[in-house]
Amino acid sequence: MKKTAAEPKPKTAGRPAGGGALSKRRIAEVALAHIDEFGLGAFSMREIAARLGVYPATVHWHVSTREALLAEVAAMVMADVTPPPGKLAWQEWIAQLFRRCRAAVRRHPNVAQLLGAQLVSNGSLPTELVEGVLAALVEAGFEGQPLLEAYNCVIAAMLGFVTMEFSPLPSDNTQAWAEELRERVHTIRPLDHPVLTRNLPLLANQAFIVRWDNGSTVPLDSSFERHIQIVIDGLEAFARRLVKT
Repeated sequence: MKKTAAEPKPKTAGRPAGGGALSKRRIAEVALAHIDEFGLGAFSMREIAARLGVYPATVHWHVSTREALLAEVAAMVMADVTPPPGKLAWQEWIAQLFRRCRAAVRRHPNVAQLLGAQLVSNGSLPTELVEGVLAALVEAGFEGQPLLEAYNCVIAAMLGFVTMEFSPLPSDNTQAWAEELRERVHTIRPLDHPVLTRNLPLLANQAFIVRWDNGSTVPLDSSFERHIQIVIDGLEAFARRLVKT
């Protein structure tokens, strides 16, 4: 009796064949590339699996959930943001932290919303960043409850600016949307908003809310540097006030 060839066994989820050919880092790299190209809204485990040529369950074997993978992506973007400790005065350390964070987000602008608006990004952010900010603020004279408050202000100021600067454009009819917004801004009535219209030549497309390009094409460099200085000046004033009370 002629033997028939055994049917091939179906692929099963789990570690890919070849042992270690796929890693958590490789998955995060592909996920980051996908977000860079298509935006955070298009991200899914299924899309990442398709890019890797594996089943979604295989991706889940390495990274359990979508949120865990997004945390890995955030960690990859923020990996080199923290300045080295002990080499700079606290003011310059914070200034460098802000600049390095913005540079990292500028390389991957579609990740800005993940860092600034989704708690899942906290899952793998470098603890040395937290340690560094706290150490800088302790050097500035903060302790106890004021240390907590100053820390929250620094993190909010660092991520808040870049989240707004690199806000994503609408995915559909981007050019039509930009033209409509530009027209709306330039037809603001002087009698209704005299201060805004008087300063519109300065503000148009260079100020939050009254702009139609994001930081990828129209970066807010001077505003960002002023933002850093205002934050540091505010921290110094806050620290002096604590000494007086």
